[in-house]
Amino acid sequence: MSDEKRAQHLAFLLNKNEFDLAFVEYNGIVYYSRHHKLAEAPSSAVVKLLQGIFERYADHSFFILRQRIYTTAPLTEMCRGMIKVVAKRVTESISIQESELQGDDCADGFKFQEIGTCDQLLATVTPSIENQKQLVEIESLLGSFNQNKMGEIGTLECLKKAQILAETVPRGNVLHDHDRSIAAILVSARGELLGYGMNSNSKNKTLHAEVNLIQRYYLENKKRIPQGAILYSTHKPCKMCAGMIYHWSEKPDSMQVYYSKEEMGGMSRQTILDRLRLNKQVLAE
Repeated sequence: MSDEKRAQHLAFLLNKNEFDLAFVEYNGIVYYSRHHKLAEAPSSAVVKLLQGIFERYADHSFFILRQRIYTTAPLTEMCRGMIKVVAKRVTESISIQESELQGDDCADGFKFQEIGTCDQLLATVTPSIENQKQLVEIESLLGSFNQNKMGEIGTLECLKKAQILAETVPRGNVLHDHDRSIAAILVSARGELLGYGMNSNSKNKTLHAEVNLIQRYYLENKKRIPQGAILYSTHKPCKMCAGMIYHWSEKPDSMQVYYSKEEMGGMSRQTILDRLRLNKQVLAE
């Protein structure tokens, strides 16, 4: 049986009405996630699958996610970006079709492992201590956001505050075993701190600062990034983070993102924010 036919049959076996499906097969186990088609969240079946595999199978995640991922849904920029950064290959919008299986392909030969449950919109991940602080504590560390006579918040000032926050990320002698010193903050047009996030991807590769910020903002507010809000990051958002920022903005085409440090790797080039000119580097004075 061809890989496509096999994937279509797996989709048939796992199909549940009103839910998108994403799955990957490794060593005889089919890991899968479902996400309600009408649910609005900075997540999806693909995002739940990837985040959940890193969270539950950290030691084997690299090998599992080298395999082709299949999803019954079309890929959003958010999904495509996360696949690019933490996985490898994907086939989108696969059809759901029963096939006649033989031998090792028969249904009795499949082992299924659900990642998350249908009622969960986000994968269950363990936030780092740094990402569990209350906004009042972060405001106390960073101080107020000063406005000029026109009521605008200084971009450079906000980027400096993001850098202050990044410097609180714990470091160690073995750098790859610790999180990078990256932080992001979300500020309203009136200078109100709406959210923050710090990098915690040393174990779960999906947990960049911007992802932590956006998913926590959703959990606490159950709404999108409001129009007029500006995101400031110490480093340029990668394709995964750019995709989630764009996906979860109230008015995506008007979202503003400023960052201090350019990332030279391919995962930060030609993001959705780059293509639409929604992000800009601002160098420290």
